[in-house]
Amino acid sequence: MRLLFLLLTFSSIFFHKNLLQNARVILEDTKLHKQVGFQETGEKGKAGFQYLNEGSYRLIIEFPQQEGKWIKEKKKHSTLAKASFNEKNKTYYYQGSEGYFAIQFKSTRRIGSDQFKPVFRELKGENERQIVVAEFQTRKAGARVEFTIEVITARKFKKATHKIENDISTISIQGIK
Repeated sequence: MRLLFLLLTFSSIFFHKNLLQNARVILEDTKLHKQVGFQETGEKGKAGFQYLNEGSYRLIIEFPQQEGKWIKEKKKHSTLAKASFNEKNKTYYYQGSEGYFAIQFKSTRRIGSDQFKPVFRELKGENERQIVVAEFQTRKAGARVEFTIEVITARKFKKATHKIENDISTISIQGIK
């Protein structure tokens, strides 16, 4: 029993995720050009919007500034990619002056995969820079999008973006508005 407890404690140190708290998440209706939802991520780094009407939306996130190992970058971990998306596990990776982040989409109910488009666009927000991470259309009323945001290191960001080789920051339209 002690051995099991020791193994679980030891493994939790190495496999611990640093989930992001207090990230501001905004949902906008792209046809009406207005905000329809707002949330901040909680202790578990989760956010989401449910019971969405049929329509077109974009998901905007304001990331809080990170410190320590979550912002440091060594030369061997540097990459030009600002954002990439892994289709297989529905994870969006973002690198900015705030730090390195992974956004894993857990649920996209009533949103077709062809109607969900990861993008990278920088906007000038009220207090901070806002990043548009996705644009999507709902097929029917009652749609839902839920995700978890994790803070990652520069090493993990480079490893993830190097594997998928899908740099959406060069595909998407960039620019601060």
